[in-house]
Amino acid sequence: MLTDQHFGRVAAVFEQVEGFEGGGYDWASVAHAVVGRDAPNLEGRFSTDPEAGMFVAYGGDHEALSELGILLAKAYSDAEYLGGLVAISELD
Repeated sequence: MLTDQHFGRVAAVFEQVEGFEGGGYDWASVAHAVVGRDAPNLEGRFSTDPEAGMFVAYGGDHEALSELGILLAKAYSDAEYLGGLVAISELD
């Protein structure tokens, strides 16, 4: 789960792509982009529940959530990796 308190740190990466602001809906788009590009094995194994000020991934498959969490943590801490995912993300 990410909330408003987390978004500001990486907002500049999102703002480089027109239409993105870095809120919960944008993080849901990034989650789907990371699955499509780097982890197709996660397809259909979790759900997302974004809001403007929050992003949540959930489901009963703890292994899938753990793998997604690792990938999203990498994106959160690596601006270049996140930028590549934002660039291929579709606005939600």
